[in-house]
Amino acid sequence: MKVIDAHAHLVHRPAGIDHLVESGEFEEVWLMDLSRVGTLECYEMATQDEILEHLRRYPGFFRAFGFVDLDCDSPADIRKLRDLGFCGLKPYKQRKPYGDAGYFPIYEEAQKLGMPILFHTGLIARGGAFSGTGNHAYGSENMRPSQLAGIAEAFPHLPVIAGHLGWPYLNETEQNLYFYANISCDISGYRNCFDRMPALLDRRANDGSGRFFNQKMHFATDQFYGYPGEMERAFKLKHFWELYFELVGGTYYRWGQENERKKFFYENARRIFPTHSETIPRENSPIIS
Repeated sequence: MKVIDAHAHLVHRPAGIDHLVESGEFEEVWLMDLSRVGTLECYEMATQDEILEHLRRYPGFFRAFGFVDLDCDSPADIRKLRDLGFCGLKPYKQRKPYGDAGYFPIYEEAQKLGMPILFHTGLIARGGAFSGTGNHAYGSENMRPSQLAGIAEAFPHLPVIAGHLGWPYLNETEQNLYFYANISCDISGYRNCFDRMPALLDRRANDGSGRFFNQKMHFATDQFYGYPGEMERAFKLKHFWELYFELVGGTYYRWGQENERKKFFYENARRIFPTHSETIPRENSPIIS
């Protein structure tokens, strides 16, 4: 079965990427650029140059979502990211809630350019302590799933992806999936509340699309590729979810039927990007600071 890892990262000076590409485990991997975040827990993020180099080196395997600083960047910066070769956007730890109208010019430009936005929602990784600069927010309050509803309403043609299913604010994610056709979510990092997962996957949306929730959710790992052990962990997560859908879903639930689980592992992500982008990052492209 084809599988897309729709939310992952690349670390600085990554190792073992040839093996990842040649493994046959994934059809495609979406890399979320956090180069301007610096370090998360023990992970030093890849530079923007490193991410673009991997797009060039492995055409058709990687996609990249460029980091956008919602507090500092402009629509012109979004166009620069698109021209560099980024196909989507990835904000993180902005100072105001996602739904603040001050961020709307960024969202409007993303909609115009056809660049989906993957929003981190819910629980966060531990970052550095306050240093006096105050250049980003702390905690998850500004990144709650409920903040995506206003964005989806204001920009109905903008694909809005909620990363991590928004846990622990799962009720907010459920409402978004139910009401907004342009909101989907990935399940990376979500390994809590398995008692709720079967009913969630089996629920029908009321967003006018006629889809069930398993058609609005997609597989992802949130692994930090290039760091020791992360690739093997990603493969384990893939195999776990494949077995879960086949041996649990395939026996007891509609979403476990083969044609349905294909949607979760591949087709839902492919709907966001029907074909692989032909945009190839230019050599020596200027990097946004």
